[in-house]
Amino acid sequence: MLNRNKIDFISLAKSLNTLLLIGFVLAMVANTILAGVAWMAYFNKSRTLVPPTISQKFTVSDGAIDEPYLQQMAEYFVFLKLNVTPGSVDHQYKQLASYINEADWHQMQPLLVDDAMTMKKQNISSHFAIEQTQVALDERLVKVTGTLSKYVGKRPLEPETLSYIIDLDYTHGQLSLKAIKKVPQKEAQS
Repeated sequence: MLNRNKIDFISLAKSLNTLLLIGFVLAMVANTILAGVAWMAYFNKSRTLVPPTISQKFTVSDGAIDEPYLQQMAEYFVFLKLNVTPGSVDHQYKQLASYINEADWHQMQPLLVDDAMTMKKQNISSHFAIEQTQVALDERLVKVTGTLSKYVGKRPLEPETLSYIIDLDYTHGQLSLKAIKKVPQKEAQS
């Protein structure tokens, strides 16, 4: 009888170990699934933002943006860069510099400083009237075309139709400015 009890106890222990192993495996699978869902929720949460100037709504997530967001932010950057006076250039460029991508800071920041010094020294004001915006969402590029009017003091210069390429980066829900480049006239017309 003692042997029979030993055998029953051993088979009961084996069954309990099997149940514990099955429970452990199920708990690990459930934890893995929950971790994956939490990861996806963290990096794909959507939110609606209000840009500095509102012309239409847009939606962004940590991993993706839509065309209206890219367009409105590019137009805002063009406004900060090209709608300036000697008195406002420091403030405008400081706001613009807060969006510069860290990797491109060493190239963009000196250009902004030199441009601001020139505008203040020569008493230059400018105004850019946007006429057309083209968005390349996958490349994070926006081409903005419009008329640039400049003034030296109170004397107006001949207005120019120009295009600018705004190169942007979007990483983990953070939009940053890589460059604002004037398109040469030959490329702007094609």
